[in-house]
Amino acid sequence: MKTPLSRRVFFWTLFVSYFCITGIVLFFVFGYEHDFGQKIFVHTGTLTLKTNPKDVSITIDNKKPKSHLVNIINDSYFITNLRPQKHTLSISADGFKPWHKEINIHSGISTEFWNILLLRKQYKRTYFNLNNIDRFFPAPDENMFASIHQLGKTLAVHVFNTKENKSTNTFIFPQVVFTKNIYENIEWSPDNKALLIPIIHIKDENSTKKDYFISYLASNKSYQLSNFIKEEIDLKSARWDPKEKNAIYFIARNTLFHLDLTSTDKTLKPVVIANNVLSYDFADDGLYIYNTQKELLYNQNKKNKNFKTLTLFNTSTQDTDYRLIAYDKNRVVLIDDTKKVLHIYNKTNTKIYTEKINKNIIGAHFSDDGKKLLFYSPFEIFLYSTRKWNTQPFRAENEIQSIIRFSQKLDNVHFAKDYEHVIYTIGNDIKITELDYRGSRITDTITSLNENKSVIINKHKMNKLFFIDSTNNSKRQLQSITFPEKETLF
Repeated sequence: MKTPLSRRVFFWTLFVSYFCITGIVLFFVFGYEHDFGQKIFVHTGTLTLKTNPKDVSITIDNKKPKSHLVNIINDSYFITNLRPQKHTLSISADGFKPWHKEINIHSGISTEFWNILLLRKQYKRTYFNLNNIDRFFPAPDENMFASIHQLGKTLAVHVFNTKENKSTNTFIFPQVVFTKNIYENIEWSPDNKALLIPIIHIKDENSTKKDYFISYLASNKSYQLSNFIKEEIDLKSARWDPKEKNAIYFIARNTLFHLDLTSTDKTLKPVVIANNVLSYDFADDGLYIYNTQKELLYNQNKKNKNFKTLTLFNTSTQDTDYRLIAYDKNRVVLIDDTKKVLHIYNKTNTKIYTEKINKNIIGAHFSDDGKKLLFYSPFEIFLYSTRKWNTQPFRAENEIQSIIRFSQKLDNVHFAKDYEHVIYTIGNDIKITELDYRGSRITDTITSLNENKSVIINKHKMNKLFFIDSTNNSKRQLQSITFPEKETLF
């Protein structure tokens, strides 16, 4: 018996409809939508956003994306079915300044922004009981600082605990002024128990001597480093051993010495580590030296003399001051502080790069993973990529980018906690600029100070930004704000 025609038509209609509808559904599932104007199917793109703070409002081209197109995956927002074209992305949150950027969505590709940072309209400040300070220096302990105050020919050094909001130690040094070298700081011992203070000792009106005080917190006693050296010579570049307790390195007459302060000998004797030394630095993997033969040397064991030559830096003269900054044996930079020239040594898996950057450079910092180097002149900030960066925004190895330039002088330049923003001061303003080059880089002011020559210290683990500012009731007081916002789960 034959099937009636109507049933056959109905069956085949359902059969064809099933495949048509399935095809259309699959098109949408795989990110396609129909452009009725051009009468074609368009492969859409997606957008991934990670923001600080996390609870934000998102608009694209002044419209909120439909809720079923927004998902929260791996602590980030994932927005689907976006037309492949230029869009205006806006992000806002209560109490924060809005964030806007022109972005490009590409067909079949996820556009990613992993470090969107919103600034508060106003930051609440914490005021500490530490006034009349000139500079301050962080300890390995997150809550400890050492501060200085110069009053005529007397130097006062205070040790301050921010958690307890009080000074724990005070060291007074008459006939002493703090070092005039802006690149020298008070060095904390790795166990937070002692300070190494660079000073100039005033013997009389016509005679001064560069020296260091070793100050112990437990006993509140101080000793001059020069007392361990028999000759009357100036010392420089004194630093604590970053791992060995109570051991110091210093340079005297281009010789690098090691001094063990725990020695049982009645007279402590410095041990020669290397000769003809112009500068040195420590990294997790060893000791680095730049010498008068223009050699960059490396030694994994800091106490022996078996140094390995990594490269030669093409510097012009020995009669200058150098700063060596090492991340590891593959990434080292040298700053010529006289000529303001940066020398880069960067060894990758396939190539060795040696760059000489003559742009009036005065400072440089590696990121925590060593893949980025921030360096700067008095008016401009640059970024150098030591390694290929495979996360958006993409960067090639050995690539140099100019981040921002001002007509006013920059100061306090350093990476923000995410290492995708740079913080610095311009006049009275603490400012921040993102490193993401897509669209236009966003620059904004975190907060404004009454002081125009402040010092700022970023404590990443605490999400705190410390600085010196004056108020109506006090002068040059230690203050802080919470920055960036502490991250919590949704």
